[in-house]
Amino acid sequence: MRARAGLLAPILLVVTAIASAAPATLDVTAPKASVRVGDRVPVRVVARGGESLMWGELQVAVEADGPWAVVDPPEEVAGASPPVWELVLAPMEVGEVPLPDFGAGVRDANGEASLVEATDLPVVDVTSVLPTDEEVQPAPLRGPLGVTGFPWEWILPFAIPALAVAAGLAWWGRRRQTSGAGQSVPALAPFDELAALLDRLGGRIGREPAEAICDRLAGGLRRYLERASGEPAEEMTSFELRLLARRLEWPETVQRGIHAVMDTADRVRFGRMPADENHLRRAIEESRGVAEDLEKHLVADDEAEELEATG
Repeated sequence: MRARAGLLAPILLVVTAIASAAPATLDVTAPKASVRVGDRVPVRVVARGGESLMWGELQVAVEADGPWAVVDPPEEVAGASPPVWELVLAPMEVGEVPLPDFGAGVRDANGEASLVEATDLPVVDVTSVLPTDEEVQPAPLRGPLGVTGFPWEWILPFAIPALAVAAGLAWWGRRRQTSGAGQSVPALAPFDELAALLDRLGGRIGREPAEAICDRLAGGLRRYLERASGEPAEEMTSFELRLLARRLEWPETVQRGIHAVMDTADRVRFGRMPADENHLRRAIEESRGVAEDLEKHLVADDEAEELEATG
């Protein structure tokens, strides 16, 4: 028995040494259900192995114009050893989108530092905010229960007030047409309408919440693109707008500008990212630049078509 115990002791020491020498890794998990653009996605990162290492803070490789935005930065779960972090991300593109890279610095007993990076990152299925099924048809109207035939007895009590209201509306309409003759205001051109909106938004910076300004900015740019192109841009997501610009072969400056403006607006509105006055003013001027470059492009296309027709 003593001999057997003497043989087991070295084996246990070797097993313990191998376990303690296991390489440090980061395991990343996220919900498997599909999400929509701008939804909050909880993420959990668990450190494995490397029990003798000293772990630093978790870093998330999120790019300024990338497919992910950080809603809640990583927070370490209290009492976890090795450490465990939890954070919340928001997707900014549709499709099968892999999570961003994660890394954490570690330091061994000798004081040497290294970086541990996550592998096998989960892929999240991100769908558009627009409905994918067919338009729902309204249910047919039904007659009121318990009523048969036409209610002639109700006509007289309502006929006299209705005739008075109709006469008043007719008089008001004639007077408005007379007073407003020759004073009708033509609708603004797409570029002029957007420029007027941008001027108003520039004056509201610092006096209105950034979310409200970004919401009106995104809506105004979508309306301009729809009026300028004839495409249903007001119903498109930011990702679909970029696909539209690419399909119509708009200039590269227009495509980059649309991406920059909508990225800023989405991060402020959906990602709850802080935006200072400089970010907002830059987004407004980028919107103006998008419209100016697109106007030049459309004019050039019209002139080219006229030359082909006359040639």
